[in-house]
Amino acid sequence: MVWRKLLLLVHASWAAGAAAQGDLVEPWCDYRTPAGVVYEGKSLTLEQVRDLGAPYAVLTLLNVTEISEEVAGSVVSRNPDTFLTLPALETVDVATAAKLSGHRGHLRLWGIKSLTPEVAAALVGSYGLGLQATGVRQISPEVARALANGKREEISLGLTSLPAETAAILAEFPGELCFPRLETLSLEAASALGKHRGELDLGPADIKPDVAEVLLRHDAPLELWGVKKLAPGVGDILAQHKAQVRLALEEIDSLPLARKLFSEPYRSASVANLRTMSPEIAAEYARHDPGYLKCLDTLSVEVAREIAKGDLEIDLPAVIKLSPELATALTTRTRPVYLSGIKVLEGPEAVPVAEALASTPAPIWMTSLERVSAAALTALRKKDTITLPPDDKLTIVP
Repeated sequence: MVWRKLLLLVHASWAAGAAAQGDLVEPWCDYRTPAGVVYEGKSLTLEQVRDLGAPYAVLTLLNVTEISEEVAGSVVSRNPDTFLTLPALETVDVATAAKLSGHRGHLRLWGIKSLTPEVAAALVGSYGLGLQATGVRQISPEVARALANGKREEISLGLTSLPAETAAILAEFPGELCFPRLETLSLEAASALGKHRGELDLGPADIKPDVAEVLLRHDAPLELWGVKKLAPGVGDILAQHKAQVRLALEEIDSLPLARKLFSEPYRSASVANLRTMSPEIAAEYARHDPGYLKCLDTLSVEVAREIAKGDLEIDLPAVIKLSPELATALTTRTRPVYLSGIKVLEGPEAVPVAEALASTPAPIWMTSLERVSAAALTALRKKDTITLPPDDKLTIVP
């Protein structure tokens, strides 16, 4: 669902914090998002549920390792705009699973390691949004069949590989299929998934060109949110996909793919993790202005010139150092430039950089500056549209 994709992009830096929850280091396994009520006890009784005031829109039973059928029935919500998370629950019986399936919103059972056909069928036996069992690394064909016949809108499994037989069965599921831990995808499994008619998220799977070609048969949105960089040639192939392709790459090496990504509804997501780009991709970025370049920390002068041609403001919080040439290229424009990543401006190039920034027309914000040489500060002040912190917030050095 949409919320999970946005979490993956916006909260990528939270992975280290989530490490406290065992191996749940992926940002989409952060129980704190969305924010809500967190119950930290290791057990939960009906009386405690009443005291808690459940059900809530967002409820996490953080350390609960066992839950009874009665308690499960008391914490679920009939409201679809809700989240029920049990990250420490590793096993569940059929009766309890059936009660949990009554949760109409997102049911996040990250701690469950395995599923029987009976438990799987119970968990998807009632209508609801997502079922996340991302701790499950393998499933039998019988479990796959039970899940495919279920009534939820999304199934998310932690499979690291996907046998062709399992893929063929799951392809019959009409809703969204998510594999956020998938490592590889065979040609046979890709062919089977081509029959799936719902959204398909293959997570970080390493896709080869021949597999990408086969995936073109899948005519619903295709997602690879966990991939940082595509294998050579894959981008050009995915650009031919009839439906949306959703990626959050650190580098895009295909101009056709960039054109597709930058013009689709998830365009802001497609640039959220970019760390570098070529001049050609930068030119396409300037034409479409798809979104915030939060992570772009490596850019050439040629790339800067292309980005500066865009009509909207430039905000590059990951850039922490400028050369005079780069400073000139970025700010030779009339629209604002925000350089919040620059905290230090001293050393041999400080004055040339400051003079370059002061010589161009763009209004510039450097409000995170902490340490600056006196000569560079003097140069910056020659331009009244450069916004700096007040002097008492700066350390001014010779």
